[in-house]
Amino acid sequence: MTATPDRPDQAFPEHVFSALGVDPTVLPDRIGGMVMVAVKRPPGGPITFMTAGASKLPTESGERVELAVEVVDGQEGAAVAALTIVCDDIAQNHRVPPVGVPWRNSEPFLTGTAISAILVTPSRWGPTFDEVRDPDGSVVGHVRTLRLLTDDEAAFAAASGWDALVALAGTIDALLDAERTSTVEFAGVPDDAPVFVTKLHAEEPPRWVTYTGSDLRSVTGLESDAYMDDPDNFEIWSASSFAARFPRVAGFVREARAGQTALFVDDSGRYTLEDD
Repeated sequence: MTATPDRPDQAFPEHVFSALGVDPTVLPDRIGGMVMVAVKRPPGGPITFMTAGASKLPTESGERVELAVEVVDGQEGAAVAALTIVCDDIAQNHRVPPVGVPWRNSEPFLTGTAISAILVTPSRWGPTFDEVRDPDGSVVGHVRTLRLLTDDEAAFAAASGWDALVALAGTIDALLDAERTSTVEFAGVPDDAPVFVTKLHAEEPPRWVTYTGSDLRSVTGLESDAYMDDPDNFEIWSASSFAARFPRVAGFVREARAGQTALFVDDSGRYTLEDD
């Protein structure tokens, strides 16, 4: 079947309704009044919620996506909440969620849980589920699978990747229960993590310190753009030696999560987290 002016492209709804080889149950309420939610219960797989209509939301990139999320039985509300959050973002900001980059919130977005982050990853089913194709076989869009994560899990995934998080958890299914305790025990920045410091630290203390998830980066606030562009103006220390040299940063080094930047204004050890 081909799309014509009087028959809109059916690739997305047909993909959603035929996905996983089972018929869906359609929820009565639509997200934002327009996006349907289809529930699939495939044999041998988890309950899967899929949008049908998110692909109609305009995006700056022109990319078209539907969304999916897997949950355990009894947690349907968690699935709808996650789909709603991402659909609202697509509608308001005209962007699609990036693959492999966690969206992290400062507080849990599911009441009574530790879930505060969403990560888009490939599905367990592979390209037959992830790719939406038109009748001639051309890829016209994707189904993006959302993973509901704790902040520590999101920090680990940001630093080490989704596959490493699954390996740590044991299985993908260990990451489905929205009421779980975190599968990652947060332990701060490793003592041997590299710290990129400017040579001005010989005379001035750190003012802004950023943890990328794999290294720390520190500036005094006195560096010019030209200074920062010269690699000869940097040294590499270890996290332990950095904290020993500047005790004001020790608390942040113990507590930092990937993507955080701390602002220090004195030697008290107190710091303010800056926006990403």
